[in-house]
Amino acid sequence: MNHNDVISVTINGVTFKSHIEILDLSHDEMTSLSKSIRFLTNLKALNLDNNYLKSLPDWIGNLTKLEKLELFDNKLTSLSKNIRFLTNLKKLDLNYNKLTSLPESIGNLTNLKRLDLGNNLLTSLPESIGNLTNLEYLALQENYLTQLPKSIGHLTNLKELYLEENDDLNSIPESIGNLTNLKKLFLVNINLTSLPESIGNLTNLEILYLDWNRNRAERDLHDEKFFTSLPESIGNLTNLKALILSRNHLTQLPESIGNLTNLEKLDLYCNGLKSLPESIGNLTNLKELNLNYNKLTSLPESIGNLTNLKKLELYFNNLEYLPESFGNLKNNLESLVLDTNKLNQLPESFRNCKKL
Repeated sequence: MNHNDVISVTINGVTFKSHIEILDLSHDEMTSLSKSIRFLTNLKALNLDNNYLKSLPDWIGNLTKLEKLELFDNKLTSLSKNIRFLTNLKKLDLNYNKLTSLPESIGNLTNLKRLDLGNNLLTSLPESIGNLTNLEYLALQENYLTQLPKSIGHLTNLKELYLEENDDLNSIPESIGNLTNLKKLFLVNINLTSLPESIGNLTNLEILYLDWNRNRAERDLHDEKFFTSLPESIGNLTNLKALILSRNHLTQLPESIGNLTNLEKLDLYCNGLKSLPESIGNLTNLKELNLNYNKLTSLPESIGNLTNLKKLELYFNNLEYLPESFGNLKNNLESLVLDTNKLNQLPESFRNCKKL
């Protein structure tokens, strides 16, 4: 067949011209792909979402002009090695499948900007993942990853990285510090005991979720390892707007936390903090501060510098008094939670609060 010829192709009872560029076969309850699709060599977008596909045929590699391939919510257990021929792909969505591994040939897809691999059965990533140097979005949530390859540090254009719900992931490689364009990093409900110092190199980071790193100690009482501290380099993340550190075992914050002067939300819910550093008062753009369920016995005087706070939660601590500077917060504060402490009264300076 001459590539310039236009032919008619019938797929699932519908006829298409071979020069079409977009084909949507989502929600068609397919268990396999019609061989006729291989003739649609001008396709740029193929949507196969919400079907029952268990594998992709090798002829998928014929569709070399594809820029978008969507396979959300299928039954794929593996990928054809011929996916390596889809070098024009910019988006590949494999969320909600049953993939246990990726072929090394995934590294050939060097034009990929978005790769969705969430909700699969992956235990590892091939080193070739580092070849995807144009990648801007990588979703790996809800897998079974035990480690990340060092080559992940080659993804220097990455802006968003999602690693939630990988229960067996217990470390992050130092090479993550090379991802200097990263803006969002989600490390939720994994098995970390520490962060690498190189985290401080992510100076464009705006959102860092480091939530519920309670390690195996929650499940194995003989495991003494906990996520108890942050590296000093965390203070280099001066573009952070949201820092979520809830449900860990933090016992203290580094002084460098005060360098995060663009921070608007700081969540420290359910840790083991007994005190806050004076430098906390430098976070003058902070609007939300959650300190519920800690072991605080006092607050630093510098807390009064947080005059833009709208929401302050201090439930279930051991506070016996509040500093006089606390009254400086009253003009903008809209929500204040102080239940279950040992307070007898509020400081005189806090009277006539305008918005509470």
